[in-house]
Amino acid sequence: MKHSIPLFLLFAMMVVGCKPSVPSEYIQPDDLEDILYDYHVAESMARNGNGMDANYNSTAYFMAVLEKHHISEAVFDSSMIYYYTHAERLKTIYSHVNDRLVNDAKKLGASVGDINRYSQYNETGDTANIWRNETAVMLLPRATKNRFDFVVKADSTFKLGDSFMFQFVSEYIWQGGSKDAVVCIKTTYEKDSVLQSVSHVSISGIAQLRIPYNKTLKIKELRGFIYMPQSDEDLESRRLMFISQIQFIRFHNKDIEEQYEKESAASFQTDSLQRVSPSRGAVQDTIRDNFGTGLRSKNAPFRRGGASNRVVTGTDRIKKTE
Repeated sequence: MKHSIPLFLLFAMMVVGCKPSVPSEYIQPDDLEDILYDYHVAESMARNGNGMDANYNSTAYFMAVLEKHHISEAVFDSSMIYYYTHAERLKTIYSHVNDRLVNDAKKLGASVGDINRYSQYNETGDTANIWRNETAVMLLPRATKNRFDFVVKADSTFKLGDSFMFQFVSEYIWQGGSKDAVVCIKTTYEKDSVLQSVSHVSISGIAQLRIPYNKTLKIKELRGFIYMPQSDEDLESRRLMFISQIQFIRFHNKDIEEQYEKESAASFQTDSLQRVSPSRGAVQDTIRDNFGTGLRSKNAPFRRGGASNRVVTGTDRIKKTE
């Protein structure tokens, strides 16, 4: 018994031992992370290069990265196709790559840019990040994998005149042809009025889609998607779009909000005065009826019987006392 292994430790060993590994003919996760990191650093250098064709520049840098890691283009492509069918693994690898790129930029003193300007805002201020879904997604040239849908429902923090900005950082791996992802957001207002906003994302970097304010109708919901079109030739090609740091920023328009509150207060006051007048008239009619003038309020009961069927008012009680 002294040399027996505890059951929970044995179970843990069995779980680790049964965890599926990446076949040896494909690039292993840690190695792929290093390659993708270098790839995107090279892509950044290619985009900033001057005097050279952009596509040629990007291809030259990519081949240099593969040579550095002693990986052929065929092995890289076959490995990417394998990871396409294991998207969660690839997403985890890309999340690590993205973290490394952001941390390196901070160490070098680079500006974090527009994407992080609003990260410190909570969801209740005049400027707020209202995004509560996952902040990183991956689009692949596969059915059900090439589209990301989302819905943001309006709540009590939404005000008349709010405007919005949907933004994220995109990174492409693209073998050839034009890059073109579509971002679409349908804004539904009161009375089922709809505004559709569309933008195309064709380069790596920060992407933004702005939704203007509406000063007459309140928002009910914002429903959108990011879509990467696919064709038959995409199924075996090197195509991927990694999206990170997703934010949905809401901006309050104080001028419109204050104007709406003033108009609502004025409308409520006018409506209240109109509601008081008829009730006063009804009281007067009832009193006159009880004095025997023959006038009767439509709100007062009336029967042909004696005094027991009449409405007794304060005036009647005073006369009876006398």
